[in-house]
Amino acid sequence: MSIDNITNWSFVLITLFVVIRLIIYLLKRMWQKNKCRLVWTPIDFVERRSNLSGDEFVREYASVGKPVIITDVMQDWNALRKWNLDFFKSEYGSIEYFVKDDTNQVKGSMTIADYIDYMNVNNSERRLYLANWLISYYPELLEDYKEPIYFPNWLQKLPRKLLQKYEYDNPEIFIGSKDTSVGLHEDPDSCAAWLGLISGRKQIVFFTPDQKDFLYAGQVDAFNPNLEKFSLYAKAKPVEVTLEPGEIIYIPPKWWHQVKNLENSIGLGNIFVNEWNSELVFQAFLEESPIKGHLLPLILEFPWLSKFLLATGVI
Repeated sequence: MSIDNITNWSFVLITLFVVIRLIIYLLKRMWQKNKCRLVWTPIDFVERRSNLSGDEFVREYASVGKPVIITDVMQDWNALRKWNLDFFKSEYGSIEYFVKDDTNQVKGSMTIADYIDYMNVNNSERRLYLANWLISYYPELLEDYKEPIYFPNWLQKLPRKLLQKYEYDNPEIFIGSKDTSVGLHEDPDSCAAWLGLISGRKQIVFFTPDQKDFLYAGQVDAFNPNLEKFSLYAKAKPVEVTLEPGEIIYIPPKWWHQVKNLENSIGLGNIFVNEWNSELVFQAFLEESPIKGHLLPLILEFPWLSKFLLATGVI
């Protein structure tokens, strides 16, 4: 066989391979769009489960949009044994990170050591929260936890540089003093989330997605609502739960929630994308940026493409 024939056949095979992969991708997207819809289940309380299998989690919670507390997946985390305020002050005290108030507004930055000192003073006039500390720059901290099997994350297919650029490189550490709160919100871009509690106790208020119109875009404080200013909130049906150390809570996409520290606390959380919320996430990205919205499903299907687009500055 001549070199020309070999070249021609190679081109045909490569083209055929690409076409087949694209057809599979398009068929997969069609199937995914039918499967991945915004579904939620009204609840009166948040269940606590142990010995929960992956299939049970999908069937009873992820596929029906229902939060759950899982009580027995953190026991073998090094973080549960070694992460405390003294540890972070001695090992990471010089690191500076931003702090927020109860409305999620950034109120400046502090070193980890200064924030821990602030926690110990218990200054009730300044309720500051060291939230959303991205730890991907500290590989040794990433080794102290294990990603729970219930929450596969397609974002992990993408280059870390890309995730860091767009602030999607989770997990995040939350260090908060007693009575501080992460304001009422839904997680960004229809991502689902989980939150694991290392120490302290947290009170969480949940609202199903259909109650969005009663929540004033998160301006209302669910722990102390001003009904004169936010009268529609009276129609809301909040569900409250207390998260204990060693427990993980699953937060379905588009569920509004507010978290308050009942004690000085340390938590670890992550947002994620997988087959149960991917189409919701793609739609959210489309609304923000049509180009990036069309690119996201492609680069999740073909991760090598993200490296090329990142290197060329397209994303």
